[in-house]
Amino acid sequence: MRTGTDVLDRMHHIEIISQLEGQNLEHLRDLVDAATRTDGHEPLGEHKFLRMKHGDDLALGMLALKGERLVGYAHTLWYGEDGERRVSCEIVVHPDLRRQGLGRRLLATVVEHAEAQGASELTVWAYNDSAVSRHFATEFGLTAGRHLMHMHRHSGPPPHLAAPDGAAIRAFQPGQDEQALLRLNNHIFEEHPENGAWTMEDLWGRMVQPWFRADDILMLEVDRRLAGFCWLKVEERRDEGYVGEVYVIGTAPEYQGRGLGRYLLSQALSHLHERGVDAVAVYVDQSNERGVALYWSLDFHHHHVDVCYTRPLR
Repeated sequence: MRTGTDVLDRMHHIEIISQLEGQNLEHLRDLVDAATRTDGHEPLGEHKFLRMKHGDDLALGMLALKGERLVGYAHTLWYGEDGERRVSCEIVVHPDLRRQGLGRRLLATVVEHAEAQGASELTVWAYNDSAVSRHFATEFGLTAGRHLMHMHRHSGPPPHLAAPDGAAIRAFQPGQDEQALLRLNNHIFEEHPENGAWTMEDLWGRMVQPWFRADDILMLEVDRRLAGFCWLKVEERRDEGYVGEVYVIGTAPEYQGRGLGRYLLSQALSHLHERGVDAVAVYVDQSNERGVALYWSLDFHHHHVDVCYTRPLR
């Protein structure tokens, strides 16, 4: 008796890679474009994608192939030390081949490989969380963890706030500020599961992207000492026009509570207004009540929620 799994195994095979390049990279872009057109949002986060593109000992990709056609993809990134190693995963399946068990097989491959490598926890991101992703999570014993709110602000006059005492904004200086920016980022996001352990390669990987402009990084100084930064990312997005994303924003812990974050964000909104964006987007963890309140107060509104599902591993 032939089962659905038997048929799936003959139709597709999964190949594990450590770097995205050449034909695989080209085919993945086609797959992501097809999924984005259908779902209205990109299925993969930039952080893991850049790690896979440049090659990384902590990143792996799983290619689901039908002949030579890429029809599904998953990638993983490892965090933490031995004994507490976590694996974070994202999955995309071509819209034409959904509801055939391919996503389940990809996730089962991820789980099997993660357990074989001694991971203690698996997290899976569901972008623009839906009933389908919730059902999928239940089937694999995953429970909702982090909720990442995606908030939007329509184009319009930015708020005008006076600079706090000693505060000034300047543009990022390529060739001079890289090390200082990297140290500040990792200091601000020390407890963050993804942003707090950037390497110089992570920084450079973003600076060679088509959307990068040095003047889109606003450096906040207080009494001429670096106290925070706001990195902006402007791209054309389907059906939304030019969107300015507040890509990364933060102030050093020792400078918090002085109104600097609000001032920095207001300057970022002014910068994006001058660039003529149609909307401003930001991601903020739903548990960050102060951050959410700040965005509400500056006329951002709820757009959608991304959910990070998690489960322990053997």
